[in-house]
Amino acid sequence: MNGFGSVLKKEFMHLQRDRTTLVIAFILPLLQMMIFGYAINFDVKHIQTVVVDYDNSTESHEYLQDLHAGQYIDYVASVSSPAKAADMLKTGQARVGITIPDGFARIKDAGGNPQVGVMIDGSDAQVSLRARFAFTAPPAKLPPGAPDARINVLFNPSSRTSTFMIPGLIAVILQVVTVALTAFSIVREKEQGTLEQLMVTPVGRLALMLGKLVPYAVLASVELLVVVSISTVIFGISSRGSLITLAFMSVPFVIASLALGLLISTFSSTQGQALQFTQLTLLPSILLSGYVSPRETMPGWMYLLSTLMPATHYMQITRGIIVRGASFTDLLPQFLSLILIATLLIWASTARFRKTIS
Repeated sequence: MNGFGSVLKKEFMHLQRDRTTLVIAFILPLLQMMIFGYAINFDVKHIQTVVVDYDNSTESHEYLQDLHAGQYIDYVASVSSPAKAADMLKTGQARVGITIPDGFARIKDAGGNPQVGVMIDGSDAQVSLRARFAFTAPPAKLPPGAPDARINVLFNPSSRTSTFMIPGLIAVILQVVTVALTAFSIVREKEQGTLEQLMVTPVGRLALMLGKLVPYAVLASVELLVVVSISTVIFGISSRGSLITLAFMSVPFVIASLALGLLISTFSSTQGQALQFTQLTLLPSILLSGYVSPRETMPGWMYLLSTLMPATHYMQITRGIIVRGASFTDLLPQFLSLILIATLLIWASTARFRKTIS
């Protein structure tokens, strides 16, 4: 134990001088507690539901009100046909579609059990399971006049967990790899002393940022190809939609993630700080994206915060294309959101880099 006291004093002095590390060390567990406490909630409620009411009677309205009173169903639209309701499920605008047939009130008043058609989006296993509970009742035990819900689970009828998790995992893997790759790039230049050499060359700041992004973007594209191939060959999850569309819509997400890594590197003085900042950003982006639990269960302020994360929009794209077979037009809002976020992150990383070297 010779010299233990000296080493101990040195390390405490180092921690005292490194204020950034201390701040991150305290913020990270607090952030984890906030996210796990508020965002991770498996008690799914307020499921977005679209209605097709052919009967349009007092009885059908009362039935819909009773469903809504259970807090599991929230009505977002009323459409004219089951086909339009199915389209809303395909695009992710709704999770459940209810079709009330003509004659609903007449059968109910006669003491019969009118049938009600229910379509459920099975791409999210947790949501589909809770939605089934809201409608399921054994037909033999239905009281007189109680509707008999005929459930049809779309996209993932068997509620297979891997079908739900693997497309989301693609987004998680790409996010982790791309952010980690670029988070250390500027910091490494600083530590090796090559950043000053770059500054005396005629290379522009934006050109430097883009020059660092492109090689990693190519690497991330190969990573996407590998991950999708593994999901198909090993897990048997074939895409219902176009893989070309998936590849094209992955571009702004990859750029946004790489730009986020570059932004982290401009805030970091050492590679250790870069690692801590990476953990600080990756944890919320993964947990708030809807990968672990549905975003509908989050508090309103946290739900809005999740819209700022690239993984949130990209996860909707991967699940939409691979599980539901959504088209480019169906997912255009998510694609445009990723372009906007990528643009802002590139601007922020470039502006921060100029401030760092000035």
